[in-house]
Amino acid sequence: MLSDDFFFQNDEDSLFFKKLKNVLGFCPKNIKFFKEVFVYSFSTEKRNLNKNYYVNFQRLEFLGDAVLNSIISHFLYERLPKKKEGELTQVRSKIVCRKNLNDISKKLFITEIFFLNKPLVSDNILGNVLEALIGFIYLEIGYQECKNFVYKKILHHHVNITRLQKEIFSYKVWIIEWSQKNKFIINFNTFREKKEIKIEEEYPHVITYLSEVSISECGIKTEGRGPSKKKSEEFAAKQAYFLIQKQCKKYFT
Repeated sequence: MLSDDFFFQNDEDSLFFKKLKNVLGFCPKNIKFFKEVFVYSFSTEKRNLNKNYYVNFQRLEFLGDAVLNSIISHFLYERLPKKKEGELTQVRSKIVCRKNLNDISKKLFITEIFFLNKPLVSDNILGNVLEALIGFIYLEIGYQECKNFVYKKILHHHVNITRLQKEIFSYKVWIIEWSQKNKFIINFNTFREKKEIKIEEEYPHVITYLSEVSISECGIKTEGRGPSKKKSEEFAAKQAYFLIQKQCKKYFT
């Protein structure tokens, strides 16, 4: 049964909530709060009038992140009974990483619900919306029903545990662990670079980072550039990974 707050102002509203119900599996009771958080938060005009819209979105995102991690931890605990804590943590990290949550959001048609005919500044907002949505679901129908939603809509249809276990979540983590296993010394050196840009006079320069990875015992030395230290090191480590696969097969057991 719909709450007193709910009413369809026009056909566009009706279509919006029909799509929403298809994704959630139920129609929210607190429609007013839902619209404030998930509709007005992405409206520049509304946000300028009341900044609490986006504050509430961030609070729901915080809650949803915690709930999602709890549900996935329970799921992996049951699904992978022989895995140790560190291995379970790695698999969970792969599931909740920003890229994966962005992709799942697209598969759940979240873009068609919240960003139809609206500019999408970055795909990263999609993962944030999914986390906030889970936080909202938790408040609306409780932990158990929220868990059912995550299992049914996300884990059972959009998460392949077998494939994820084989994927490399971080090339930097992989290469550090590989070096430690083989008792090699690995060095990461990162430098800031400043490149001049002539096109946009308003932003005369941009900072980039150059990272070097070296493992002297097997003659590995690679470079990577990125907009942050973390990304440049990851790019350098990825290049090193491919060289190791090609040149150092004798170290794999």
